[in-house]
Amino acid sequence: MKKTKSRLILFSSILIVIFIIFQMFNGVHENPNTKPVEVKKVDINSKLPYTVQVEESDQKPETIAYRIWFDFMNQLVSEGAITNKSFTRFTKLSGDENYFIAAVVFQVQLPEGTPKIDYGWGKMQDDRFVQNIVWKLSIKKEENLTYTLTNIERTTDTQIGLPPVETMEEYRENAGIEEPSKKINYEIKDDKLRVTYNSGKSWKVVPVAVEDLLGSTDQKLLYGSYVITSEITAFVLNKGLTVLISRDKGKSWDEVLVSDQLPSLRLRILGFTSGKDGYLIVTGDKTMSWEAHFIFKTNDGGQSWYNVGPAKDVYSLVTDGGFINDQLGFISFGEYRFEDQPPVPNLYRTTDGGVNWERVEVPIPEEYQGYFTIAEIPAFNGNEGILLVNQGPEGDYLGGKVLAKFTSQDQGKTWSFAGLVDPDGVLGARKK
Repeated sequence: MKKTKSRLILFSSILIVIFIIFQMFNGVHENPNTKPVEVKKVDINSKLPYTVQVEESDQKPETIAYRIWFDFMNQLVSEGAITNKSFTRFTKLSGDENYFIAAVVFQVQLPEGTPKIDYGWGKMQDDRFVQNIVWKLSIKKEENLTYTLTNIERTTDTQIGLPPVETMEEYRENAGIEEPSKKINYEIKDDKLRVTYNSGKSWKVVPVAVEDLLGSTDQKLLYGSYVITSEITAFVLNKGLTVLISRDKGKSWDEVLVSDQLPSLRLRILGFTSGKDGYLIVTGDKTMSWEAHFIFKTNDGGQSWYNVGPAKDVYSLVTDGGFINDQLGFISFGEYRFEDQPPVPNLYRTTDGGVNWERVEVPIPEEYQGYFTIAEIPAFNGNEGILLVNQGPEGDYLGGKVLAKFTSQDQGKTWSFAGLVDPDGVLGARKK
């Protein structure tokens, strides 16, 4: 009797295992009477008009459009149509203070599973995000700081309303700037500075103690503190103000004292505009947002240096500087602020080798004022120049990396806005 019962249990167990395996391979069949989730397709304009009250400080159309879009998208989140949203940019396209059209480029994340509401967002990625959605928002001003979104038009133009946009590669090509040679480089290895002129096939040890190099603690030299070309190789050293120079690809070196009468230095920018003409711009004695700066020049390839003095009556922090040739030069003193106006670039220019300097106006377009504030040193091809203006260390417009581009036809005396440079491709700039 016990054996019969045991056999029954064993037989039942085998049947159960067979049933489980069958289900694993064939899946569980859905009830034919179960209806699929119904997806309701809705025209986004059916939710309009949509009215929002903005802050008194909201003056720019782009800011007003952001307030409306943000509130409108939060409603879609509460309805379960989307779970997340973020924007890339807002741009005014046309209109005035009473009625205008603004474009927004943004992203949304859709809910898990089949959404019950479909607004035609576009192709969804594996993480359920839909990228580069572009809407044209028609906005009408009402009373008491209220604005009404009256219409939404969908478009696929991700560069809508933007001026010409270049990649960094296109900018360099148009400006005639050659890419740094990959053959020429340096490294700090085993407490020694070495340079190569043939892609690392051979190295020359630079006769300098590592502790005398600028920025050597992280195995990198500070920006502007060195020049490495096939004609001249030079390094600024922490020995007073000293330049170590080679004119024969590291076979021989000269250590030249520029000055031992300077305060503690913050910034050192070294450059050569020819085999003989060079410059060294240094800053120091920093107090809060003020500091002194000194400009030294050489006309004999770095064998001797002379002080041409600073830009008179200017004590702002230097962010960049350099000479285009022995006479034409520029210094960027960061941002210029005047009363309650948005900050603008504080760029100075000399045409007599640094004896006299004049401030140059960089006309930032109204829609970009307060974003692009710090000028870099321009590049020139004859009288024609190209200038980039960046957003500074606290810039957050489109991630803070997009730059404004300006051009000049008179050696940098006047500048005109010419577009944007998009080094990271956040605006969808064309890649070559």
